[in-house]
Amino acid sequence: MERPVTRRTFLAASGAGLGAAAMPAAEADASTPGEATMPLRPLGKLGWLVPIVGFGGGSRFLLQKDLDVVERMIARAVDLGIRYFDTAYDYRTGDAPESLRRYGKYLVPRFRKEITLSTKLSARDAEGAKRQLDESLRLLGTDRLDILHFHSVSTREDTDRITAKGGALEAYTRWKDEGVIRAIGITGHQDAEVLLDAVRRIEPDCVMCPQNPAHDGPMVNGAAFARLVNPHALARGIGLLGMKSTGQNRLVGKGDVSAEALVRYALALPVAAVVIGMPDLDVVESCARIARTLKPMTEGERERMQSRVAVAAIDGTLPYLAAGYRDEGCAQV
Repeated sequence: MERPVTRRTFLAASGAGLGAAAMPAAEADASTPGEATMPLRPLGKLGWLVPIVGFGGGSRFLLQKDLDVVERMIARAVDLGIRYFDTAYDYRTGDAPESLRRYGKYLVPRFRKEITLSTKLSARDAEGAKRQLDESLRLLGTDRLDILHFHSVSTREDTDRITAKGGALEAYTRWKDEGVIRAIGITGHQDAEVLLDAVRRIEPDCVMCPQNPAHDGPMVNGAAFARLVNPHALARGIGLLGMKSTGQNRLVGKGDVSAEALVRYALALPVAAVVIGMPDLDVVESCARIARTLKPMTEGERERMQSRVAVAAIDGTLPYLAAGYRDEGCAQV
């Protein structure tokens, strides 16, 4: 039987561990010129401390076409203490692996020793995963990754293929043993029961899924990530990462809920970090400010937000719940 882990007990436990560790990123690494305190939380039982806001390199990031701005965004994020950087093999502009290329040009050469670098592969078989990993490492300009996720596990058939003989799990496990990757993760955003099944069968080090009030209220339909995935991850020491905190911006304005309130809501959940799509410098700055000045959200505040956006879980507001949805080409947070 799993021991129930509540939001309160998680935050109490993580807070105890942060007493000595929740220092500014600049103090944690004296070689970094960071100017601001970024709170840190433990990433499950991996023993890592990560900043509570992560830099999302998906489609919102790819909306920024000015590469000079892209370079400044990445440098500014690191300066502000954002050290978790997320990308994926499928984050592309047309057929071009643009997100990986940007990280390979502006992030990895300058900041690799200071960051947690995470990417995702869509291949479900070992051979295909190897091709995607080789290309990803080449484009990133590195020989190792901190986290490698199975990208967007959406059906039980996905998990069947991943865990079958010759499946991608064999390759991921070998790469972890060889030190090519430090941790194995899973992401999913369509069906919480499918994702929970995958987590149980694959037993990853971390899992990333939507964390917003539409998935934590009275009308969650099949997307009950907070109710199903979160307790399982916390009970097993699996690092919990949030994404889509504003529901790809579709929740902003619903019931007069602001983007800042949605980010605060996600950070009030028992996650190690929330990965946020970064389209411009203003979003980088605002996310860092929210993290640095984070105030606890009361249960009453959370319940009111859930009520205001409840219908979004079932009325088509959230595009990533649609069958066949792919991350590329759709603005996401």
